[in-house]
Amino acid sequence: MSLDRTRGRVVSIPSLRNRIRIGMANRRASRAARSAALAGPTLERRQRDLVVFYQEYESLVETLCDSSQYGPQPSLERKYQALRDWMQENYSSVGSYIVAYLRYEIEDEIDPFRALFAAENLESFLQMDDGNMISRIMRTREALNCYGDHLRQLASSA
Repeated sequence: MSLDRTRGRVVSIPSLRNRIRIGMANRRASRAARSAALAGPTLERRQRDLVVFYQEYESLVETLCDSSQYGPQPSLERKYQALRDWMQENYSSVGSYIVAYLRYEIEDEIDPFRALFAAENLESFLQMDDGNMISRIMRTREALNCYGDHLRQLASSA
């Protein structure tokens, strides 16, 4: 037996050994969790995220192109708002990888992906359009394709 000075009680040696084992197991689990967090998502997770993102991105592009042709119709506005909300919530999960493949142009004030969903509504988007929407769409689509190619190459080499 030994004296637990922090609480002023007597603790048996087996109990002390168990506390040490538990503490060491907790420390290992904590290190493993930190390592997993630093490692980031798995390749499969990144591929799934890209597929979902690409589908929403294509819907956004279609909505923007339709609105530039037909104007900010109420049905297009509703669709844009839903897609804009989704993009704002989900872009960061893919965006941190995609920007590595993105060609920036001198006219880009913000990330070209974000420029496609930065406006509060379609009317604002159309008013703010500086004539570079098609260029942004082409460059963002190219970045998505390059990132997808990269993930496929990683998957084939694994």
